[in-house]
Amino acid sequence: MPTFQQAIDADPSQFLTLGESVVQAVGELTETGVKFAESVAGLATSWQGNDYQGLVGHAGEVGSVVARSDAALLTAAAGLESMGTILAATQMALKTTKQVAEGIGYMVLPTPMVILGPGQWSLVSSAGPEAPAILAAYQAGAAVFTDALGSMYTTLIDQDTVAYGMLRAAISQIPK
Repeated sequence: MPTFQQAIDADPSQFLTLGESVVQAVGELTETGVKFAESVAGLATSWQGNDYQGLVGHAGEVGSVVARSDAALLTAAAGLESMGTILAATQMALKTTKQVAEGIGYMVLPTPMVILGPGQWSLVSSAGPEAPAILAAYQAGAAVFTDALGSMYTTLIDQDTVAYGMLRAAISQIPK
């Protein structure tokens, strides 16, 4: 599970890049499987008998493994790409909310917890009789930001867990 700061600093676009790379690898695997099948078929003119028929049977098994691997890898790639997009959107909301809180003077701790910043404390201390009301307003704002960041961070962790589960499920379908 990433820390709050790791979630902020992460690059979910790497999921998309990895998904694209997996799709390219599937293309290469398919091409290799086709070339193997063509090579075996090309031997038919010069090789006959049980040994050749055994190779043809093996080539069929290889083709089946390639097809199942392609399907599993394409499922993994689709999961990586879709979850990468979802994680990127959640992370952007998390970053934006953190920036807004900091932009209006709050400090965002790495828990994530939002507390009053120095400028806000300065305003409270110089507010005179209105200080309790100003402090309460700032504290209410800090609580709202803390809840929002905590909720988004939890959502991001959940999405990351789903992405991991999808990837593990797809990989488990690759023939061994």
